[in-house]
Amino acid sequence: MPLVKVNGINLYYEIYGKGQPLVCVAGFTGDHNGWQLVIPYLQENYQVIIFDNRGIGKSDCPDGPYTVEMMAEDTIGLIQALQLDPVHLLGNSMGGSIAQVIALRQPQLVKSLVLANSFMQPHGRLLLHARNRLELMQQNVPAEIMLRYLLLWVYSSNYLGQPGVVEALVQAALANPCNISIKGYAAQLHALVNFDSRAWLDKIQVPCLVIAADDDLLAYPKEALNMADRIKGAKYFCFADVGHLPQLECPQDFSRLVLNFFMTL
Repeated sequence: MPLVKVNGINLYYEIYGKGQPLVCVAGFTGDHNGWQLVIPYLQENYQVIIFDNRGIGKSDCPDGPYTVEMMAEDTIGLIQALQLDPVHLLGNSMGGSIAQVIALRQPQLVKSLVLANSFMQPHGRLLLHARNRLELMQQNVPAEIMLRYLLLWVYSSNYLGQPGVVEALVQAALANPCNISIKGYAAQLHALVNFDSRAWLDKIQVPCLVIAADDDLLAYPKEALNMADRIKGAKYFCFADVGHLPQLECPQDFSRLVLNFFMTL
């Protein structure tokens, strides 16, 4: 099992393909499996690195609380340990928060930045959802019920309305050995709640693509557009009829968008 020791913990990672390195950073409670559908497209021309953040999956789950800055240092440690720099950096949701910190603190490590369905500060609806979910976990709500609740937040209405999609998503999630523990969830939640890049986002200088989706309940398109306006030269794209995880709802279109952005650099 590929592990690298950074900041006193073991991080699990996988590498696919060859070429310029592309590091994919998962969001709040997300594990490396969340990138599997885009790997076939991205690995054709890039070396794709996916990994588990601290607190989830096959990486260590040290005592919390965590911060986004702490998780950014983990990712920086991974990049340096694997001698990958400079890298294309792709972060979804809170993974985009982690990527923002890296681009600010270590711009020499970042060839380009893709912020997918991310934010400068989590809004009230996202925070209420995240806190409610922790309470449900602490009450030992059955996993299948929890998953059906979660699907409402992360996928679009159109996607969930397709025949068989809900059951397929539930069964795949139940079979995932990397689901987060209560300990890891609470530690990552602290990082999410306390993130705020509004005061410094405009200091990011690396080439950037900001991605949004118009049926995303957790990261609003208007927030993404505001982010793109604040980062000098940033490009912006919004998916139609897609939710919080376009890399899973429309992996081919998502990959094409990212690859086309790389080709402009």
